Amino acid sequence: MATSSRWKDIDDKFCLCSVCLEQLKEPKLLPCLHRYCKDCLSSIVKETDDVIKCPECRQETQIPTNGVDGFKTDFYSKNLVEYVQIQQSLKSDEVRECYSCQRHLIVAAYCFKCNEFLCKDCHNVHVTNKTLKDHQKHTLSLEDIEGKNITIEKLASMRDAPRCHIHLEEIAKLYCETCGNLPVCMACTYGKHKGHSLYEVTALAKLKREELTQKLKALEEINKDKNVIEPKQSKEKLILNVSIERVKLREMHHERDNKIMTKIQYTEGRRQQVEQEKQNTEKKLLDSLKREREREIQVVRKKYKDLFRVTKFELNNTFKAQEGSLEKELATLHKQRESFERDRKELLDSIEKQMNENMKIIETMSQHFDNIKKRFETLNVMASSILASDNDWSAVQCIPDMCTAATNLMKDLKKDFPELTTLTNVTVNYKQSSFGKSNTTKISENFNKKISITHLYQYVFSVTSSGDGNIVISGRTLDKLASFIIVIDMNGRILKKKVNAGHYGPARYCKLLSKHKVASVCTPNEIGLYDIHNGSYIKTNISDASKSWPKDRLVICVATDPVNNHILVGGFNSRDVYVFDDQLNYLRILKLPEMIKWPQDITVSDGHLLVCDFDGKKCYVTSMDGLESKLVGEFMKPNLGENEVRPISLCSDKNGFVYVLWQTSSRGYISQYNQGGCQVLTTRKLGLDANVISAVETSQGEKLLVATKGTPTVYLLDLITEG
Repeated sequence: MATSSRWKDIDDKFCLCSVCLEQLKEPKLLPCLHRYCKDCLSSIVKETDDVIKCPECRQETQIPTNGVDGFKTDFYSKNLVEYVQIQQSLKSDEVRECYSCQRHLIVAAYCFKCNEFLCKDCHNVHVTNKTLKDHQKHTLSLEDIEGKNITIEKLASMRDAPRCHIHLEEIAKLYCETCGNLPVCMACTYGKHKGHSLYEVTALAKLKREELTQKLKALEEINKDKNVIEPKQSKEKLILNVSIERVKLREMHHERDNKIMTKIQYTEGRRQQVEQEKQNTEKKLLDSLKREREREIQVVRKKYKDLFRVTKFELNNTFKAQEGSLEKELATLHKQRESFERDRKELLDSIEKQMNENMKIIETMSQHFDNIKKRFETLNVMASSILASDNDWSAVQCIPDMCTAATNLMKDLKKDFPELTTLTNVTVNYKQSSFGKSNTTKISENFNKKISITHLYQYVFSVTSSGDGNIVISGRTLDKLASFIIVIDMNGRILKKKVNAGHYGPARYCKLLSKHKVASVCTPNEIGLYDIHNGSYIKTNISDASKSWPKDRLVICVATDPVNNHILVGGFNSRDVYVFDDQLNYLRILKLPEMIKWPQDITVSDGHLLVCDFDGKKCYVTSMDGLESKLVGEFMKPNLGENEVRPISLCSDKNGFVYVLWQTSSRGYISQYNQGGCQVLTTRKLGLDANVISAVETSQGEKLLVATKGTPTVYLLDLITEG
């Protein structure tokens, strides 16, 4: 492979290997417009089997089947090398045989039409003799070289049109595209080249120049949009934006830390205030009792003594209760602050990691821009020279390769780089504590109501609230040939329905997103939005929205995050949860923790994702931030006296209490958990084959709805809220 020491500058515009300059080897041209002599290119090709990577711009090119000979011959550079050799002969006072007088003299000129050197006297005759008038513009003299009035464009025009490669005495007027752009004369059109694709060189050169001009204009337009030629400014701007966001994020977390400290100080002040009130009250009471005691007669002294003792005891109990409550609140705030410190440290580590990744991306982009700029400038210089030249043969032979290079350059200019991770997307799980007495929920002992539905819709997979006091049910029709969504009232009357024909056994799941809007998924990979108000339904295939969805994967559950207007979709036998916005635009994949096999059912509660793992026989609480979900907690299994206990459905009510439907070999059980999911509050046995549960808001308040596997009946349980 040629090294940097083997290159010499030619006319300050092009570089060729010194081997080409010394031996006049045939130069070869890569599609990226980098020139190499045949020997150097052979060395490069030997290092690989099928693809060559250009040492200059690193662009990959397929090696032709016939090896180095298959690469384009760079006629423009070949002519340029020949000019350098002629230039060296004229400048060095080299002695050669004069073509005209046959004497060995110092050469003074070179005639490109005769392809021979001339001495000084013969050169004067050559440029003044009227019979050689057509040779004058094709003659290069030492005076022209020393006067530096010979440009690359003028040099190209000096060269005579090539001869026919068969009839060497004939000037070529055409070129044969079929035979690799060979020059041919008119006689060849009736001979060896009959029936080939032949073109008149002048007309074709004009078309090629116009094509190259359009390519250059397109490159300029793309460069204006992408700002590739000056990438340094964009790089500095990206680094500045990252730094600004980092400062903002630190200020935000400092502000939150101050708020927690303010709350701690306030609570500490309240405790001291209560203590002071206790002391003041005791003092006032003691003073009052003393004064009263002095006024009383000795007979009733014992009575007031007992009264004082009882009153003090009750007072102490009252203030002890208040002190205990404040101590708990203070301990909770200290724990929150410790947790916040841990989260902040993790966040800063994450920011540092993301900044490093962003800097790597910026560096890659910078290298790519530098590479593009180098190729762009090379193409511009070559194209300008060819367009300014009057030599049609140079245009025909070189412009196609330049157009190919321009097309490749446009593709690279349009190439998009991955977006930098925005640091403000990283958040801390900061939950404001609530003080005072919270609401609790209890499940009634008996079913409040049984609602019968049409027999056709008895295979129910999901139930959810409609947002206006009614119930939305989805599943598969009785004949198993279609999926359905129906809206019913509290009497089972169907208000709206949508039935979709499909493949055998389509399963449909639904979950309320907002008022009158229900998110729905249907096997194999359909996601849609159903408008309860007007009955409209829009849908798309998940595999079309995200290329990462495998063709053989089936949807198994759906959940909604009303706070962020997000839809979460779980797939069968996969830990990937796909997240969409309320316009069905794909956002990201949330990877569940490794201990989870796949989600049978999911729901969002209090900023966390609750996962029902049927195969794993457990329920989990996980985070929802970023791309990797973290385990927050695990639900305690109820003691049901059976070994085979699996969770099949779960939901939460408006107070944050969680309900899990557990399935055994004989029956179903509903367990109620506290807001964190770590404590079982109640468990009740169901005398039916329950399949799915959901908390729904009705006109009579919040209810727990239970649907069975194959009966046209759903059941309602009262959820009794106590303040």
